[in-house]
Amino acid sequence: MRNLRRLLIILVLLFGVFVTVDRVAVRFAEDQAAAKIQSARGLASKPDVTIEGFPFLTQLIGSKLDEIKVHANDVKDQQSKVQIASLDADLTGVQVSSDYSSAVADRATGRVLLTYEALTAALPNGTTVAYGGSPGKVKVSTNIGGQTLSGSADISVTGGNQVQLSHLDTGDAGLDILGNIFSPTVPVAGLPSGLRLDSIEAQENGVFINASGTNVSLNG
Repeated sequence: MRNLRRLLIILVLLFGVFVTVDRVAVRFAEDQAAAKIQSARGLASKPDVTIEGFPFLTQLIGSKLDEIKVHANDVKDQQSKVQIASLDADLTGVQVSSDYSSAVADRATGRVLLTYEALTAALPNGTTVAYGGSPGKVKVSTNIGGQTLSGSADISVTGGNQVQLSHLDTGDAGLDILGNIFSPTVPVAGLPSGLRLDSIEAQENGVFINASGTNVSLNG
């Protein structure tokens, strides 16, 4: 009985050591992954990276992680005119390289926040956009053909990587003819490669965009 008790104590201690080593390793991996993403994306600050699942070490041995969650603020790509206020991504089945320079997920979902100030800055001069009071509408003021138009417009995603404004309704039948030609698009770059925009919802503090994709690269 005494030997059995000693064996149980040793097993408990070994398990405790394993858990501690596993948690230290996952924190180190999260920090390394965050640094690589920051460098690859040119972010001003490190994103928050959380590696889910236990144990981490057995996942690492297979070079494939069950799930990674990423939160990043102020994301802007050189190809994009609009700055992303925040990006949350949830990636599953993530194949990683030994130095974390490559991380490709079987599948990922994401949620993007764009402020109205950022959208306004990315639109043609003289065009402003604000909350329109409903999920699919925004308030717009613009100049078309020397005529200033103000009213509500539809907001949607198109092409997998663009936000589009369209169908400007001024409440004036004559001016709405001009409003029908109002359809600017704003490219949203800087997202993980393979992540495509699915839907958009206008709220008071900005527009929230849902995204998804397969074979999504965090670093590319």
